[in-house]
Amino acid sequence: MKKILLLAIFSFVSSIQAQNRIENNSPLLKSIKVEQLQDAKFDYIQNASIAWDFSAVELNNADLSIEVKTIYDCFNGQEAADFKQEFTVLSKDNFSLKGNAQLIHLELMAKCFKWRLVAKGSETSVSEWFYFSFIK
Repeated sequence: MKKILLLAIFSFVSSIQAQNRIENNSPLLKSIKVEQLQDAKFDYIQNASIAWDFSAVELNNADLSIEVKTIYDCFNGQEAADFKQEFTVLSKDNFSLKGNAQLIHLELMAKCFKWRLVAKGSETSVSEWFYFSFIK
């Protein structure tokens, strides 16, 4: 009986989370580009540029943010759980329809990071995490 109850709770929570997911083919997510930039000092390092252009997308009064988490356990990729630092490159406070941010390896003192898009309106929706490694 306990197993059935646990399974029912797990299914309910999973269905709620699935409804609040930003799909990979979403126009919001397609408006974000993450590119590799060659580091000026080290040829084995690639820095990151995160650019966004939401000018052609209907935002429906949603507050968008791009969350970044620098990672200690890079070998786990997107599943990493040991974070050094969390910050946003785009948020309600500094929102612009177009913009970019450069993430520099030596400034962050990290080997990798993961990022996701968060849209807060009547409900909060999040994309999956995307992984970037500074090391080639």
